[in-house]
Amino acid sequence: MSVEEINRDMERAQEYEETTSRVSPLGENRFELSTGIIIAARFADKLRRVALVSLNRIVPRDVIIRDVSELNKELFNRLTEMKIGKLDLVKIVVEVRFNRDEKKLYFENVKITRYYTEEQCRAMNSAISQEYEKMKKELSQIKATLEQLTKSI
Repeated sequence: MSVEEINRDMERAQEYEETTSRVSPLGENRFELSTGIIIAARFADKLRRVALVSLNRIVPRDVIIRDVSELNKELFNRLTEMKIGKLDLVKIVVEVRFNRDEKKLYFENVKITRYYTEEQCRAMNSAISQEYEKMKKELSQIKATLEQLTKSI
């Protein structure tokens, strides 16, 4: 990551700090970070900025950038496995703990929430309805076959 990108992130992080806080303290050196609802393509920038804003007073900036970068690689793989597209809406919430002795951030309880548009919901509902109707017909055919078998016995 270049110095220019880091400076840009710090400027935006300060801007976010003034307008929106997306962190919840959970205890000593433990926090919950949230990206809020964003398009999936922006998750890495948003998570890094939230971490910079939230943790900059207790965690060195280079540690934040290094460890959040590692987390973002893992998150990218999870988003890919979940078949989440770049323009899909997501919210990522993660608990973070800072170990002062090791100078390391530990991330736990990562939650990725995917949001669907109304059109996507309708399409999924339509597919489920079609499958339901197909299974209903199959069940009717099985019942009819069983009734015929019962009569023939």
